[in-house]
Amino acid sequence: MFLRKPVSFVALTVIAIALLLSAGCEETQTPPTNPSPEPTIPTAVVSTPAATLEPTPTEIPAAAIVNGEPIPLSYFNNEVWRYRDSLANQEVKPDDASINQTVINYLVEQQLLAQEAHKNGFTLSQADLQSRIDGLVAGLGSGSAFTDWMTNNHYDDAEFRMALTLASEAAWQRDQISAAIPDAVEQVRARQIFALTSEGAQRAMTSLASGTDFGKLAWEYSPESGGELGWFPRGYLLYPEVEAAAFSLEVGGRSEIIQSAIGYHIIEVQARESAHPLTTDARIALQTKTLQDWLAAAHANSQVDIRIP
Repeated sequence: MFLRKPVSFVALTVIAIALLLSAGCEETQTPPTNPSPEPTIPTAVVSTPAATLEPTPTEIPAAAIVNGEPIPLSYFNNEVWRYRDSLANQEVKPDDASINQTVINYLVEQQLLAQEAHKNGFTLSQADLQSRIDGLVAGLGSGSAFTDWMTNNHYDDAEFRMALTLASEAAWQRDQISAAIPDAVEQVRARQIFALTSEGAQRAMTSLASGTDFGKLAWEYSPESGGELGWFPRGYLLYPEVEAAAFSLEVGGRSEIIQSAIGYHIIEVQARESAHPLTTDARIALQTKTLQDWLAAAHANSQVDIRIP
């Protein structure tokens, strides 16, 4: 139904291939054969620092500092490469500034999630990290095939290990946040009479006042669905004013005309339950909203220093 929020997942899983792998996915990705054009931002390949006898190590350039922890500039640059590769088949591509912003936002959120996982007692051990890498090597068929895959995806060994660790820890924390959504929550079942114009909505109200059946009018105004909205929880409908009206009504109650960005609505509540099972779509929508709210709060309560232009 057009009033419902589209199902969305955590943004940018495509720009960190390791994110999918860390969740236990057994599928392997085919290395791209045509690298995308060189980005205008500076790029660098992470390499394992060589041993030095100097007493004071050189600070690694950072794209951002999140609660005192750096996001290496080289990791950011290579993640831009990976994001650009994921856009290779799109006719219209975002500009450089948009790509940079999208990538740094993703990396900051990943860092915030991983830091929270550490606070909650989860850290990916070196043994578990190696076990996951061994599984990836086995899936690709050989160590050389895995090395080729890393090269084609702008990784070296050190950066891939770091990325896989961060992705695994962030994924664990996302699962904890998502698990807070229960299987059943308060929901209403409603239907609507929807009109594109104020005049159309007013005619419907006049017909209802004269005794015309709500369902009959709903089918006349929305012949494809009969105005059925189905069961939905708070935070699920696309237009909050419609949702608020539905939850303010008793069963059998009808709203006045509600104006939204797309038109005019008259709502009738058919049923209400304090703990109705969530549909898959509704559960994913609530999990996504809960994660977005958590990230917004975490960002607001953290010290984040962005150092890229």
